[in-house]
Amino acid sequence: MTIFTILLPSEQPKLVEQIKAAYPNDHLFITNTQWLISSSETVLDVTARLHIADKNNPNEPVAGIALVFAISSYYGRAPTVVWDWIKAKLESHSNG
Repeated sequence: MTIFTILLPSEQPKLVEQIKAAYPNDHLFITNTQWLISSSETVLDVTARLHIADKNNPNEPVAGIALVFAISSYYGRAPTVVWDWIKAKLESHSNG
């Protein structure tokens, strides 16, 4: 699995609902404007699935605006639950 960081420039309830609906078991709330998603998709797939941007359907209505980054490494300070979630999601890929 790949871990994606979703950064919203402001609170966007419609996009938050899309995150929860599109990745019901593979999202982690950090703050109202910061989320993590675990997926085997590409960053383009994630942005399309979240209705942020879809290069194949540029006229499709959007759920909100955000930056989406695929994480290749990580380090820092965060609550234990964040590190545990990241570790579990990354290990689920190596075991599956």
